Amino acid sequence: MKLNFQVTVDANLDTVWGAFDNPENMRRWQQNFHSHTHLSGKPGKVGAVAELRFNEKGKIVVLTETITERRDKSFLAGTYESAHGRTKIVNRFEKIDENQTRWTSWCNFTFTGFMKLMSPFMSGLIRKRTESDMQRFKLMVETDEAGSST
Repeated sequence: MKLNFQVTVDANLDTVWGAFDNPENMRRWQQNFHSHTHLSGKPGKVGAVAELRFNEKGKIVVLTETITERRDKSFLAGTYESAHGRTKIVNRFEKIDENQTRWTSWCNFTFTGFMKLMSPFMSGLIRKRTESDMQRFKLMVETDEAGSST
């Protein structure tokens, strides 16, 4: 399942990239984010591996993140593996003008097992959640008031 997303952030490219590239901000804009643990490689660089944990309705879901490509301030790609499948995410950041940045995210989900059967029914939920996370990121950058979800 392939999904694409885009949001315009009212902030310059340096500010947007700095906020996105800081793992401490993840809990502020990603719903149900629980923790980020660096496992190997140089943090945030190609080849780095981290464990991401999300609290999904009381159940901890673990994703293994591997950074596959990076071009500072413009591009970050990675794979995210879990017991339910693998997702490749490509994020691109483009300067629109001095005060606006376009963030585009391409996601390719490959599910396994039961989730493979459920995936056609989940695309709407995944889309809604990703769009909500991107809006929370926008809010965090623009106003520094995003906070964590309840």
